[in-house]
Parts: sequence; C-alpha cells; structure tokens
Amino acid sequence: MKKRLKLILFIFFITPIIMFGLIYIGLTAYYADSFMFGVFINGVYATGKTPEEINEKLLEREKEEPLTIVDKFDESISFDLKQIDYEVTFLPGLRKIHSKQNPFLWFKGLSGGYSNYSVEPEGIFDEEELEKKLFETAFIQNAGDKSRIKVEIEKTREGYQLVDTTKNLLNKERALKAVMKTLKEGKDQINLKEEECYDEVEFTKEMKETLALWEKIERFQSGKITYQMDEEREEILDASITCDWILLDEEGEILFDENGELQLDEEKLKEFVGKLCDKYDTTKKDRPFETTRGDTVIVPAGTYGNKIDKKAEIEYLMEAFAAKKEEVHTPVYSQRAWGEGEDDIGDTYIEVDMTEQKLYYYVQGRQVLSASVVTGCTGKGNGTPARACYIYFKQRNRVLRGEDYETPVDYWMAVYGNIGIHDAKWRGKFGGTIYKYNGSHGCINTPYKEVQKLYELAEEGTPVMIFY
Repeated sequence: MKKRLKLILFIFFITPIIMFGLIYIGLTAYYADSFMFGVFINGVYATGKTPEEINEKLLEREKEEPLTIVDKFDESISFDLKQIDYEVTFLPGLRKIHSKQNPFLWFKGLSGGYSNYSVEPEGIFDEEELEKKLFETAFIQNAGDKSRIKVEIEKTREGYQLVDTTKNLLNKERALKAVMKTLKEGKDQINLKEEECYDEVEFTKEMKETLALWEKIERFQSGKITYQMDEEREEILDASITCDWILLDEEGEILFDENGELQLDEEKLKEFVGKLCDKYDTTKKDRPFETTRGDTVIVPAGTYGNKIDKKAEIEYLMEAFAAKKEEVHTPVYSQRAWGEGEDDIGDTYIEVDMTEQKLYYYVQGRQVLSASVVTGCTGKGNGTPARACYIYFKQRNRVLRGEDYETPVDYWMAVYGNIGIHDAKWRGKFGGTIYKYNGSHGCINTPYKEVQKLYELAEEGTPVMIFY
C-alpha cells in the first residue's frame, strides 16, 4: 500500500517538477545563443534569432553608398569605399544587447511586454589603404602646402574678390582621423569643416594691408541697382560694373583721397548712363513697321519713342551709389512712348503711306479711319520726310505761314517740326500721284471730314509712322 502511495505521489507531484525543470533548462540553453521573447531590434522581430541572423537581416536593408566628403567651400566628392574593402556590420551592437540579457530569466518575456532596441552599424575597412587613397583626392592632396597660402585681391567678371587661403587650412591628420571615425560609425557623409579639420594661420604685415584695402573695395562696390526697363527687360548694376568706377592713375594704380578712401571715377558713371541711353532710347532707332498694304518697311528714327533723361539718371546714380542702395529702379524719362520694349508703337497709331498716298488711323489694332492724302511735293524738293514721330501739338483755326504762302486751316496736328496733318479745303482731289507735281510744302493734306474726325479722336502723343 505504501509503495503504491509513493508511486502516485511521484507521478502527480515529482514528475511535473522534473518536466518543468527540463523545459526551463532547455529554454535557458536556447536563449543563451538567441534573443529572448518580445525583442525587436531596428524594427526587426529578433526572438529566437542569433545576433548573426539578425545582422544578416539588417544588412539586407542597407544600401551600398559611397562616402561623400564635403569641404569648406561646400563642394563634395564621392569616395568609392570598395577600394578600401569597406564592410558594414551590426554585430558589435547586437552582441552587446545579447550579452545583457539573462537567459535564466527568459520567462519574463512571457508577461506580454516588448523590448525595442536601436543599433547603429559599424564600418570595417583597410585603414592603411584608406590613408593612401584619401590623400590622392584633389582637395586633400595639396592640403597644408604653405606655398599655396595667400591673401590677394583679384578682379573677376563679378567684380573684385578676396582670395584668402589662410583661413580653414585643411589639417591632413585631423581629416584622416575624422574620416576614419565616420566610416567606423557606419555613416556615409562627412563635412570636414563641421568636424573642425581646418586650421588658421597668422597674418603677415602684407596680408593685413591687403585686407584693409579689401574692406575699402568691398564697401566701394557694394550696393545693387536693378534697372527695370520694361516688363521683360532689366539691367543690373552691381559689383561687376561698379568695380570699374574706382578712380585710377595713369599707371592703373588706385587713387586715394586725403582721407585714404577710394574715389569715384564720375566719367565711368556717366559712360554707363550713356550706354544705357544708347541701348534703350528708341527715338534714335529706325524701326520695322508692318504696313496696311501688307509689307514691312523700315521707318527712319524721328521724334517718337522712349528717351531716358540722362541728366536725371546721372544725378540719381551719384546719390544711389554714395548711399550704397539696393533697390529696383525705373529710369526717369524725358519722353515716353505709348508702348514698351523694342516695338513701342503699340496698337493705336496713325499710318501715312506716301507711296500709296493713304492715311490710316488704328485704335487698339482696329482701323477706324482711312483717307487719301497729298504729301510734300517731291518734284519741287519738298517731299515729306519718312519718320517715326507723334502728334506733339493740336490746334484749331491755325494760319500756316511760309516764305511765299499764308494759309488758314481749321484743324492742325503737328507731327514733326513744322510738318503737320491738316485740312486742305483748296484741294478738290487727294491721293494718286498729285504729290509728285502739286504736293504740299511738306505737310500731310487731308480731306476735311476725315481730318475733322481724326482731330476729335487722336490724342497728343499718338504715334505717327510716315514712310514710302
């Protein structure tokens, strides 16, 4: 009976204890080489996996990128890591996490909690090959070369510039250590300036004098005026232009005033304004014109167009330059055309075709008046000159006077000098070839009803294109 009781006790109490012990020992041995339950590393579920297995999974997500090295000028090069047998591994970090877990406490993970870890990669590479290849790169190869140190002022297309290589002189040894550190940390980019890989040198007396001169030049050529000529065109006045305004002597050396400051060459400033006028004053330019008859003619320059007020612009620039202004400026004009740009005639104008002896008036591109006319008598040398001009004066009941005539007219519109568009009640016919033998003294004779209408509609300033 006692033996039977002992057997029953062994089966119901001792056996479960032995079984639990075996299971406990087995799981302890299992987690001795792998991560315990509920462990996530870099987002990867690591339970039951060895550090080597998780390393392989993490490496699958890594891309082979070259090392980007950025220098003090924010210029960069790509360094091929294959040439130094570079590899990335997460094993040191993974093993560190694994070493901290106690396999005998594997049962804690069954409580339902999760452990999230983050592991950074580490780089393995041939350090001797890195030093060799790194010093072959362009901006590291010449680093520390004392013969390349200089402080100079150079003139470029953008104006005077300071070349100062004394600051941020690359320290080769420090740069090498910084690159090694970056690679060992598994990173693929390094900024040498941020890593404090540059040294500075002490200025010589000559360098200090150059820097003092540079301060004056930099101040002289500062400021920026943007000339807004029209909606599409602008002219920028900056250091690339004002650098030439420094007053120099006959040998090309800088002239200083009694206070040791740079001086403005006013003639260069005036020359700039002159070139601006030459480029944008359309009163001086012949212009192509599409005629009603269907062809394109070149109308000689006359009085019509945009004309910059040269004197006002010189005064403005003198003041703006002295104040080192930075602003957008619209030139002062002594005369404005109705349109902008090269084709500044616009779509409202008077057209006088002397070959066809026709006058047309267009308003916003639509022809509202057409008339036969009689222009200056070419047979007597009084031909009306072909010009791009405009109505600059209107008057009722004017008396036209010349050496041998005195003629009253009801409507007068002056367009070029003493030449105008007016009525001619003494004429019974207009158009044709009358202008060759019985033309005017130069004016544009127009039928009464048409000139009356034109006088009422056309404003002073209306462009007048006269051509053959």
